[in-house]
Amino acid sequence: MMNRTLLSIERASSLINTIVKHMAGFLTGAMAILVFLQVLFRYVFDAPLDWSEEMATFAFAWMCLLGASVGLYLEEHPRLDIFLGFLPPLVEKFIRLLILMAIGFMLAVLFVYGLSLTTTMKMQKTAALGYSVSFVYVVLPLSAIIMLIHIVSKALSVFRNTDEEGEKWR
Repeated sequence: MMNRTLLSIERASSLINTIVKHMAGFLTGAMAILVFLQVLFRYVFDAPLDWSEEMATFAFAWMCLLGASVGLYLEEHPRLDIFLGFLPPLVEKFIRLLILMAIGFMLAVLFVYGLSLTTTMKMQKTAALGYSVSFVYVVLPLSAIIMLIHIVSKALSVFRNTDEEGEKWR
């Protein structure tokens, strides 16, 4: 039963990561195109686009937070675990779980306050586009949920000695 649950959470985490990775890539490309168009219209055509800077800023915010979830999934964030290799395996697992729980707590805080900020800002409109500002802030609770799914998957994999690739969990 534990293995089935673990595998379904790992599959969900992997699927979500694939979707988010493609979304972050799309947003990076869209941001580059928007900035290029902004420079082109401002300096070549002398007719600046009012909305391009705002849209590029929104794309940047979304790309950063979605990219952070990809980094968490791939374990690309910086960490100092030089001492963990010297500890007994049981203590090492305990410390890894403690670290994941601390990250999970911070993500829960990000979710709660991000959701509060999103609902608070729903009536405020952006200057150029006229969109609700909550459209920008909704990425906070969304990315927190995505990262929490990744954290649960990583925490469950700590109970096993190996992950899907057969390597020791780092």
